[in-house]
Amino acid sequence: MIQRIQTLYLLLVVVLTTVTFFSPVAGLQHAEQAAIYEMSYRGLFEMNVSGNNMLANTWMLTALMALIPLLSFITIILFKKRMLQIRLIIFNIVLMAGFYGLMFIYLWQYGKSLEASLYLEIPAAFPLVGIILSIMAIRAIGKDEALIKSLNRIR
Repeated sequence: MIQRIQTLYLLLVVVLTTVTFFSPVAGLQHAEQAAIYEMSYRGLFEMNVSGNNMLANTWMLTALMALIPLLSFITIILFKKRMLQIRLIIFNIVLMAGFYGLMFIYLWQYGKSLEASLYLEIPAAFPLVGIILSIMAIRAIGKDEALIKSLNRIR
């Protein structure tokens, strides 16, 4: 299980998306009022000296970011069912792409209403790296499946 390269790819996806879950991914900045709004798994917050005010709840984004590492970990456990692994990884790629779509919808909607510009943090790139690692895991699982099928033909 752990000796396979696709397991390492999927473990990296779990680690990167967990880091993304607990760190701020993006924000909005209002130039004239010098206001900064930060988006994390808890929601969209206005960052003040006196404290943080919650502007919007982003529970759908939180649900996606909790589901992505969980699904990657479940995929690692199902190492004997390679075709199911490939299907789950494809579904996970769709979820990571959906994370980006939902994040930009939230930021565009609230940026328009607050008249603020968008900025991204470094952890916002981690799901994209996760997509690339997932594609690499699919290729490695496909190679394993081809090897198993060729060995079955020899018998």
